Amino acid sequence: MSRVKDKKLKKLKKQRIWPYILGIFVILIVFYALATIILSFMIINIVFDNLKQAYDSSNRLTTIVEEMWENEDTEALDAFYADLSEAFPYVGEICIVDSDKNVLYSTGDEVPNWDIAIEDVDIQNVNLYLSEDKDNFIYYDNVDNGFIVNIEKFISVLNEMKTEQYANEELLNTKNVLSSEMWVEIDKGDYSVCYKNTMGISSVEFSITVIVIVVICALEIFLLGYYLFSIVSLVLERRKVSKILETDIVTGGNNLTHFFKIGNLILKKKKTNYAVVIVRLEKYRNFCSCYGLHEGEELLELIYNTLHNALTKNELVAHGEKSDFALLMAYNSEEELRERLTHVISHLRQVRSNQKFIFSVGICKTGDFDINIDSLYNYAGVAIGTLSADAENRVVLFTDDMRKEQIWHRQVENDIDRAIADKEFQVYLQPKYSTKEEQLSGAEALVRWIHPTEGFVAPYRFIPILESTGLIIKLDDFMISEVARLQSEWLSQGKKIVPISVNISRVHFARQDLAEHICSLVDEHNVPHKYIELELTESAFFDDKDVLLNIINKLKSYGFEISMDDFGAGYSSLNSLKELPLDVLKLDAGFFREEDKDGRGKVIIGDTIALAKKLDMRIVAEGIETREQVDLLASMDCDLIQGYYFAKPMPVSDFEERAFVKENTEE
Repeated sequence: MSRVKDKKLKKLKKQRIWPYILGIFVILIVFYALATIILSFMIINIVFDNLKQAYDSSNRLTTIVEEMWENEDTEALDAFYADLSEAFPYVGEICIVDSDKNVLYSTGDEVPNWDIAIEDVDIQNVNLYLSEDKDNFIYYDNVDNGFIVNIEKFISVLNEMKTEQYANEELLNTKNVLSSEMWVEIDKGDYSVCYKNTMGISSVEFSITVIVIVVICALEIFLLGYYLFSIVSLVLERRKVSKILETDIVTGGNNLTHFFKIGNLILKKKKTNYAVVIVRLEKYRNFCSCYGLHEGEELLELIYNTLHNALTKNELVAHGEKSDFALLMAYNSEEELRERLTHVISHLRQVRSNQKFIFSVGICKTGDFDINIDSLYNYAGVAIGTLSADAENRVVLFTDDMRKEQIWHRQVENDIDRAIADKEFQVYLQPKYSTKEEQLSGAEALVRWIHPTEGFVAPYRFIPILESTGLIIKLDDFMISEVARLQSEWLSQGKKIVPISVNISRVHFARQDLAEHICSLVDEHNVPHKYIELELTESAFFDDKDVLLNIINKLKSYGFEISMDDFGAGYSSLNSLKELPLDVLKLDAGFFREEDKDGRGKVIIGDTIALAKKLDMRIVAEGIETREQVDLLASMDCDLIQGYYFAKPMPVSDFEERAFVKENTEE
């Protein structure tokens, strides 16, 4: 996945839905609390206003009633009560009782409920009692000495109102929409005057309360709608962005992001066997060079559609890197899977009948490796990487050996620094002998790895890995330094040393200051440069020759000798011999391994040696194992011989015994 896609996905994942859902709950709680506070404030104001009016009415009324009662004018009292509603609308019935609560006078049949008194009230000799026939939700707090409204009771009354039809004109024209009755007793000594007060919420007050509730509910609904809209928008945006990020811009189908995401979901609930398959169109770049990039992309789209049509509902296809296509295929047996893939490849080869296409297929079965799908995809790619260019069967299955090789590859990369620091790499030296005197006249430094857990590791197991990763540079530097250190020790001991050649990888030549770098490694040990020979593999000569020539000239100016290793192993170019000022030419061992029945090999070897001599180069033949080969090369004027006939690569201690034994004897 590209960095841009990865960044967009991370940003998208940070946009969580839960804050919006939490916001909805916060809104509900805040608005519920706000509505409760507002309604409570309004109700308390209404109640206290009613209580004040009732209290004022009771005080004024008491003066009139007391005068009539003192004059024993009950007829006037009855007449006054008949007109009472106009002057004192909050007062209902009136009764006068003695100190034992016996009724002395009453305008009706109802009296206070003496058993339900609002206790400990002493406000200018006023006592409060509940009505017998009415529920009352107003009570007196004797601690704070003030009236408190029972909000729960009020809310329940409102809810009851909502279930009834109060929209008729008769009810709307009534003075109070909600009312509550309470008796007020005023003590006059020998007797008490009791008034039945009606307190309620008028239609105007009720309308205002309802409007406030409606406004609060409307605002809450608006905010809830906004948050719900935001949640839906976020979900749709995620789907849109995910669709963009998971769509391949070349084929218009799925890309690897979609393949990995959906593939993992399929594998988690799989009920059958699956395999991750990579189908690679070989030489796609050549096709684009011939027909153009647009034609190449159309070809990839055609291949994608062909693969998509060949799959079932629960299978996947995606366009991967370059000309790779990833498939997730179900199968019952490996034979069935291979047959199916063979059938698919045959269809792909016919997408354009007038052109020939080559496809490679890598397979990794999920049952063999219980890991995520992107690792399985990489394994399938590794399987394809094992195919040679001329392989006939281009369908390969990833095996456990390949997986172990990948693990080893990673281990080599991880261990290289530690191995150099701990000197796990050891220098082995293979002597070179002169053909005529058959005396030890040189040596080649070869590396061996003594791994703490793996033991002795052959060079072929780690050298190619280091070369492919570029880490070979660190090992080359180590070998140059170690050889220079050995030469320095021998010189300090008065030994007669011989030149030792060290291999330099082609990766080094990307470094412009390579000559100066090698000088610094050797000069650190104060060794004359003529005793260090630098071997370049034949493949290095096919890189930028101008850069290579410049570096070789610098190295030679510093006194190093340069040799071409493995000459004849690949496609040696005579131009390299013409253009590059080499000092030594090493004939590859392949010249001497096979039997030369018709003598063609002998002719080539002889002419190569003669050519090198004319170019003022010395010849080293490596891989020599028989006496006949030694005699032949001596007759052809070959300078040095390297091979098992004289000596195998050996530890430094063994080389010292062989190289300096004569000197020790003379001493």
